[in-house]
Amino acid sequence: MHLTPSHLQILGYLQRDCTLTTEQLSHETGVSPTTLWRRIKEMDETKVIQARVALLDPEQTGHTICAFVSVNLRSHSAKHRTEFESFIQRTPEVMASYLITGPYDYMLHIRVRSIREYEKLLMEKILSHASVATASSNLSLRQNKYTTELPL
Repeated sequence: MHLTPSHLQILGYLQRDCTLTTEQLSHETGVSPTTLWRRIKEMDETKVIQARVALLDPEQTGHTICAFVSVNLRSHSAKHRTEFESFIQRTPEVMASYLITGPYDYMLHIRVRSIREYEKLLMEKILSHASVATASSNLSLRQNKYTTELPL
């Protein structure tokens, strides 16, 4: 899908507040409600807009431990990658997973409620997974920036 400046303007507003009504968004963008609705529907259908969600405060939900885990697989075979990525998809504590360049194969962003919970996840799930050779952890002391807004 080709994104016009109007599409990008609409997306910018939706990234900041997806609860805006069609009328409010129409007023902000200068696009008629019908055209606006059609453009948003098209962006939904083509998965430009992947989801509309509520972003929760991890501190208030008790998920105060934030870890970044670098993982090396036993081998780079398609089988090991597929098995590991499938495991990651089924592990709710993993907020994001990236296949990366450099000395490690994957970088995981993890949120849990306690160090004990993190230790259990690391030792009993991640390090015991058949595809994993090694893992190295970094714990966040403080988050100083977080955004879900892409620079359009």
